[in-house]
Amino acid sequence: MSQFSHINLPLKSKLTFTANPVNVVPLPEGEILMNFASQPLITKLSAGLEIVWEKIIKGHNANYVSSKLSASSDGRLMAIAGMNDVRILDAEGTQVLHTVNHGSWGWFLGAACFFSRDNKTIWYVIPGEDNETDELQVMDAATFEVLATYPLLESHQYTYVFHATPNYGTLLLEAAAGQERSVLIQVQLKNGAISLTELPQCVDMIMGNFAPSGKEFVMAPHYDGPLVIYSFPEIAKVAEQDQEAIFDGSKDFPAAEPDNINYSVFFVDDNSILIVSQFGRLLLLDRKELRCRAEVMPEGIEFTAYNLDGNPTTNPDYIYDYSSNIINVMIVHGQLLLTTGEGELRSYGLPV
Repeated sequence: MSQFSHINLPLKSKLTFTANPVNVVPLPEGEILMNFASQPLITKLSAGLEIVWEKIIKGHNANYVSSKLSASSDGRLMAIAGMNDVRILDAEGTQVLHTVNHGSWGWFLGAACFFSRDNKTIWYVIPGEDNETDELQVMDAATFEVLATYPLLESHQYTYVFHATPNYGTLLLEAAAGQERSVLIQVQLKNGAISLTELPQCVDMIMGNFAPSGKEFVMAPHYDGPLVIYSFPEIAKVAEQDQEAIFDGSKDFPAAEPDNINYSVFFVDDNSILIVSQFGRLLLLDRKELRCRAEVMPEGIEFTAYNLDGNPTTNPDYIYDYSSNIINVMIVHGQLLLTTGEGELRSYGLPV
């Protein structure tokens, strides 16, 4: 018998591509902008996940560095952060309005641009040369003039991710050095100067998202630690739950290797948190108790059992772990979006 009740999610829509989507960027009126691994293709989708247009916009994707796509919330501009440059384009991707050339990012490194919530500034990171640090820069979104710069961390060590906050004047910058270290930095632009505050209480945690109330955000452990919830704007730890308690009693996936949180956690609403497990499962937690309320079962998602050698097996005595065909999980425009190993983008309603 299953320990967790099931929430079955029917498939709303599905698109299949020839390569796996890398970035899924929200646009106004429910539209979406996407780019793909090892391809120069950018695709715009309607709110119903129908292709509006496709454009070939060449960039450098060598050494496992795929171009990173972002867009302003008003849909007026898009940005492509590539291996050797940052390009700002118009909404249709037909005109390059500005280019920032820089040295080459190393393997698996790089950072997408970030448009401020008022769309007045664009933030980005360029790699440091030789023994210099990486550098944070912010430009005016109308004139493309660089307004301020600030040295960051050791060159060619970190992948950076920007996160919007409920405070228009504050953003968060996440810096991860592979499996070695992860830090979270509060960033502000004050009187024309960049202000950075490293948040030691969030070290070795992976950013999830903010609750709709804007009063809390959730983070996943970088290693084997607990799921943690922080208050905002205080950024104080207000709740946590260890992984053993989250998976306690689960009987659906018996294996030699226990399941655990796989870096991804999301507030679905103020009372529910969705976690993605190492096996590719989706578990819905109650915010108050931080216990599993139900296992979410999206239509069309399949699991494969593997033995210790990494080969598929159907023998329950030799199952070491499992894997689903889910690659990425996102909450965009009030819907659950999944990308799969088959190159699919699948949409579902939220499990609430």
